[in-house]
Amino acid sequence: MIKTLATANRSEKERFKIPRSVQQSIPIRCIFRDGIWQVGNKYSRTWRFADINYALASYEDQRDMFAAYCGVLNSLPTDATTKITINNRRLNGVDF
Repeated sequence: MIKTLATANRSEKERFKIPRSVQQSIPIRCIFRDGIWQVGNKYSRTWRFADINYALASYEDQRDMFAAYCGVLNSLPTDATTKITINNRRLNGVDF
């Protein structure tokens, strides 16, 4: 198990090149129409969820939200690298 993790970590590392221009400092190679970004040799996708007040939801709604979240996590391949960012700071859309 540890050898497998070490092999996976080694295979994910990309060689770093010193950027010579601003365009080279941005690692995005391509943005596809369906929202998938190619960053180096990997592909990235971002989803945005609406504001959900889990604490005030009924038990059934909480269960449905949790089941939907588990469905998202279970839909990912086991060898996929995932990053989940939770941002709970409200921003004004016009100012942003």
